[in-house]
Amino acid sequence: MDPHNQLHLWDDRFLYVTPEIHSGLTARSTATLLLSAVGRPFRLEGLDGESVRCEAALVAPHVPRRLDVDGGGLLSLNLEPATPAFRQLATRIGERGIDVLDPRRFGTLRDLFQPALDGELNAVQLRHLCTRLVECVTGGPEHAAALDPRVERVMQALRENTEPQSLAKLSALACLSPDRLTHLFAQQVGLSIKRYALWGKVRRSVALISGAPRLTDVALNGGFTDAAHMSRTFQSYFGLQPSFVSRQIDVRTNPRNGAAVAGIAA
Repeated sequence: MDPHNQLHLWDDRFLYVTPEIHSGLTARSTATLLLSAVGRPFRLEGLDGESVRCEAALVAPHVPRRLDVDGGGLLSLNLEPATPAFRQLATRIGERGIDVLDPRRFGTLRDLFQPALDGELNAVQLRHLCTRLVECVTGGPEHAAALDPRVERVMQALRENTEPQSLAKLSALACLSPDRLTHLFAQQVGLSIKRYALWGKVRRSVALISGAPRLTDVALNGGFTDAAHMSRTFQSYFGLQPSFVSRQIDVRTNPRNGAAVAGIAA
C-alpha cells in the first residue's frame, strides 16, 4: 500500500503518520514524540533557529518548532495533557524543550514503523504501538496516578461544556479559591486552565471537522468563538488550515477509548 497521511485519534492521544511534511512554526499543548519511519533523519528547528537532524526526538509542550521530513516518513505521537504518559514524558524532558533520542532505544518496534506508514496496522495495533513507544522513552509502564478529585471535576467540566467556563465558576465547582485552583491545576496537569480548555476545543473540532458541511458549525460546536479563531489555532497547532483538513480527511470515531481513524489523501 502506498504511504499516505493518516491521523489516528483517541481520547487521550493522537498519532499523525505522514510520508513527508514541511511545517512552519508550530507549538501545541501535547508532549510530542517524533520518529523517522524508515531511519532517514529529519530536520527539527527550534524558535532560536538552531536545528538538528535526527531520527527520534521528544518535544515538550508549548515549544515552537519547525519540522522538515523529506520523503522518509514520520510518526508523530502526541499525548494529551493530564494523562500519566504526558506527565511522565514532560518530567523526562524537563527544561530542555527538545530532546534528541537514540532511535535504537525503540528496538524491534522500529519494524512496525513502515507498516504504520503504509496503513497496514489496525487501530488496536497502533494503540499498542503508541503505548510501547512511551514505555521505551520513560523506561517503564504508564503509572496511572490519580489526580486530585477537585482537579478532575474541573477537567470534566471543561471537556463536557463547549461554552466558556469562568474561573469563578470552576473555582466554585472545585470548592477552592481562584488562586489555589489555578496553582493546583497547573501543578497536577502541567498546563494552565486556559491552555487545557483550548486543547479541548482543538480535540473536539478535529473529531467534528469531517462530519459538518461548514467550518463555522465546526468552530461553534467545538467551542471556538468563530471559524477565524479555529483557523488560527489549527495553524499554530498543526501547521494546517481546517479548510484543508475538512476537504481531505475521513474520520471514523469509535466508542470511548477506541480509535478514531482518519486518512488524508496524499
